[in-house]
Amino acid sequence: MFTVHIDSNRTWGGGQEQSLGLAQALAGRGHEAYLITQRGSALEDRLREMGGFRGALSKQPGDLRWESMPLRGLIGAGYSLRLDRRLRQLRPDVVHLHDSAAQLPAMLAAVRRGRSRPRVIATRRNDFPVPRGMRAVLYRRLCDRVICVSEAVLERLLEANVPAERLVVIPDFVDCQRFDPSLFQAGCPGSALAQRPPTIVSVGRLTREKGHAVLLGAMAKAKCSMPHARLLICGTGPEEAALARQAEQVTQGVEFLGFVSDVRPVLAAADLFAMPSLSEGLGVAALEAMAMAKPVVASATGGLRELVLDSETGLLVPPGDADALAEGLLVLLRDPARAQRMGQAGRQRALAHYDRGLIVDRVLALYREVVSGS
Repeated sequence: MFTVHIDSNRTWGGGQEQSLGLAQALAGRGHEAYLITQRGSALEDRLREMGGFRGALSKQPGDLRWESMPLRGLIGAGYSLRLDRRLRQLRPDVVHLHDSAAQLPAMLAAVRRGRSRPRVIATRRNDFPVPRGMRAVLYRRLCDRVICVSEAVLERLLEANVPAERLVVIPDFVDCQRFDPSLFQAGCPGSALAQRPPTIVSVGRLTREKGHAVLLGAMAKAKCSMPHARLLICGTGPEEAALARQAEQVTQGVEFLGFVSDVRPVLAAADLFAMPSLSEGLGVAALEAMAMAKPVVASATGGLRELVLDSETGLLVPPGDADALAEGLLVLLRDPARAQRMGQAGRQRALAHYDRGLIVDRVLALYREVVSGS
């Protein structure tokens, strides 16, 4: 199976973990995988760090090949001709589109291919309403299948009149071997981490929909009862300055760690993980925390309602409700034994339903289905 993966996002997030991780897993299984990313993006930087550029004519089994080009906006649409030439050269079985901004240039290229075009699969990772214009047309007519990372995302596409037979729910994955708490010594008696204050961790882009302002409001309330608690926030984004100003009102105990390329040591230092999103397709960061055996306190919105089992692997609270979020945080910080049980249940759930190998199997099955025409 030869697949081309297109990801046009400039910044790094859960979606880029998924597109890169899937392409790597496919290459590792002996399939041909070629990744096209946005020029100047964080994903391009990551690929360059991993290894040298390999052009379209290199076909070494197990090698992840890649290149970058302008893909977004009007410039990206103009580059659909270049993308068309690349697809003609590569002749993949499947083109997999990993973000919405990549869809227009990729679809224009696919249309030019006519009957000889590869099968096209798009993944949708957010639960925002789908615009009923061009975006809905792309999903309805030019995609052979649309992967929805949760039932919540599927419902949004059905609302936009995308035919149900084009939709399939396949969640994002986590590499449970890599996100393995046994690799860290957080719980060892006498260790530095064992002596830490009660610690909450949150990971995600600092954007409004991620709900960090609500989390800071909850932290201010929680510290009235537990003044030594601390909050570690990993990520960068447009809300960073405003959030830093808000954090000053909490006085001590809030640390902005910026972009963290490997969040596992930070998660290992946590007592619990907070995901206060106002909107969320699934929540890869919460999934990684579950794999690390951390209980998750999350907003009852989008795919988080499917990912986190309330009172079993964590707690769900109304989105945007700082009081409810503060209470949820305090409930678990005050009951470490319960928090630990929830964390262990979360890891077992990640292993059983979201481990990378399981999800890659499902994606490969979908590729074979669309290529065979069934």
